[in-house]
Amino acid sequence: MRYPLLLTALLAAGLLPAHARDLMRLEVPVPVVAGADIDAELLERCNIDGNFTQALVRELRKVAEPAQAPLADMRGRVLRVEIIDALWSGNWFIEHTQTLRVRGALYEDGVRVSGFNGVMQGHGGGLTSGCFQMNANFRALTWHIKRWLRNPVDGARIGQGG
Repeated sequence: MRYPLLLTALLAAGLLPAHARDLMRLEVPVPVVAGADIDAELLERCNIDGNFTQALVRELRKVAEPAQAPLADMRGRVLRVEIIDALWSGNWFIEHTQTLRVRGALYEDGVRVSGFNGVMQGHGGGLTSGCFQMNANFRALTWHIKRWLRNPVDGARIGQGG
């Protein structure tokens, strides 16, 4: 009984470092692009950049490790994502209409391999806050980014709507 457990432990110890080397690095925090015309209320009150970073790190936890931006080097595989735009109209009574746009690029040893443009558009959320709906849509968009990483086609348009 003892030997199979010992063998399993030795195999796992040998495979864990190899798995850690296979993880790409995710540049965090996810920034809002310079010059983006996003309402200050969304940035300050809803903390969309902070919440999106947290959601993306959580969604990609098995394929990417967070690395503080700016990266000193671009060795290995690096995913860089930016928030391009966030639009919000409506209120808790008449519901919210929101559009979220991001873009990302996958780099390998400093060379851009592929990129995507992501859009998540939604209508709904009656009797909820706009910040809750906005962050829920961003969390949904992280799933599309994870799916794109399985087959990172350059110029892909991911998400729903828009």
